[in-house]
Amino acid sequence: MKRLFITYLLFLSLSSCKEFLDIKPHEETIPESAEEFSALLHTHLNDIDYGTSAIILSSSNVATNESACDNLEVALTSEDKSSLKTYIGNIAVSTSSYYSPYQIIRDCNIILGQLKDTESDMAKNVLGTTYALRGVCYYELMRLYCDVYDPLQKSQLGLQLVTTFDMEERPIRSSLEETMTLIEEDLKKALSYNVQEPIWRFTADVVKGYLARFYFWTRQWDSAIYYAGEVIKNHPLVDREGYKAMMTNGYSLKGNMLIKSELISSSSSEQEGAGTYNSLNYRPVSKRFIDTFSDTEKSNDIRYEMNFSALRIATKFIFSGMRSAEMLLIRAESYYHKGSEDLALADINTLRGNRILNYEPLTLSTLPEPIPGTDYITQDVTGAPLTKLMALILTERRKELFLENDRFYELKRNGRPEFWVGVNGIKYTNRKFMYNFAIPIRDTKLIPGLQQNEGYEDYIIN
Repeated sequence: MKRLFITYLLFLSLSSCKEFLDIKPHEETIPESAEEFSALLHTHLNDIDYGTSAIILSSSNVATNESACDNLEVALTSEDKSSLKTYIGNIAVSTSSYYSPYQIIRDCNIILGQLKDTESDMAKNVLGTTYALRGVCYYELMRLYCDVYDPLQKSQLGLQLVTTFDMEERPIRSSLEETMTLIEEDLKKALSYNVQEPIWRFTADVVKGYLARFYFWTRQWDSAIYYAGEVIKNHPLVDREGYKAMMTNGYSLKGNMLIKSELISSSSSEQEGAGTYNSLNYRPVSKRFIDTFSDTEKSNDIRYEMNFSALRIATKFIFSGMRSAEMLLIRAESYYHKGSEDLALADINTLRGNRILNYEPLTLSTLPEPIPGTDYITQDVTGAPLTKLMALILTERRKELFLENDRFYELKRNGRPEFWVGVNGIKYTNRKFMYNFAIPIRDTKLIPGLQQNEGYEDYIIN
């Protein structure tokens, strides 16, 4: 098993991918006006629209990541599908997950360093979008390559922070707190420009959503509650029928979607496009996940109806982006960690009331017992054992955000559980260290002092 992992890792490390700091325009004129810089920016926004972005993934990339987690049953895959992953170790060695966001950061740094106009409407939209893009890139890199923030730990590793376009700069990793500060500053600056036109994608409401995500990930509960509430206020939840209409949508924003990948078709196949990925037909949905729905919910919950077929084939529209149901879940869990269990349950009742027919709201005294054997997560982000309410919140998140590139991060955020899967007589174990992706090997070789994430020493040939 270890030999297979080493081979796969070395293959990726030696593939032809330019270094993220070693790319510069040759024989090109650096733009000067805001209009010229906007063309550079729209290249990356266009990638989101076509599903080729590094930060808001395509349907196929979301499905690939989901296939490495526990909502789909690896052992029952009906035929060899190399595009589907076996376990988290397969995705933890991706070099594109590292280099591609840094290439966007490079272009953002060019804009922020060279754009002189700061007063025109065009310049304000360009600057607001640029700060948003850079902040989002660092946020996504932080979630993949750094430990989940623990305020009791003072020596957690952050990212290589690059804020200027400098061909000679080869930084080592900052602290996690320094990384968090830069992300927060970028997103706050983006919000200060109050971008409103949808063509820029990262509008003020989208930036508020990313701030909610950032504060939630870094356990800053009050701020997470505030920004999630701001988004919910402007984009309230849709009901069952609205959800059904929204989640059968293809190439457009519907319902309370704020931003999404694949607004334009890039597929040559009529059978596969936004929200679909045919390879998933060969990997059944996990019985552990299906069993999180009670008998009543199996009859009345629109998500049970739309997520999978009777043959356990995933039928849900694969969504990659942001919608306000996630904000409600962020706020509910943040309320819980603040000790406001009544407010947390009220948000969960709101979500369930918009998904379950004839729903009877739960009370703190009627919370269901967690169903044994349905979840590998046994502790919350603070390390505390799951209570009934916390288990309910996490289960609702699992149901609502199925096939939305959320499950890996939930496993990582809540204890990094170790579990194994068996395929063709081989046992593959998801280890704790694999939830922090590996820094590309050649970077750790070329940059003195650049630290690799723990755990990969035994899996990398020097």
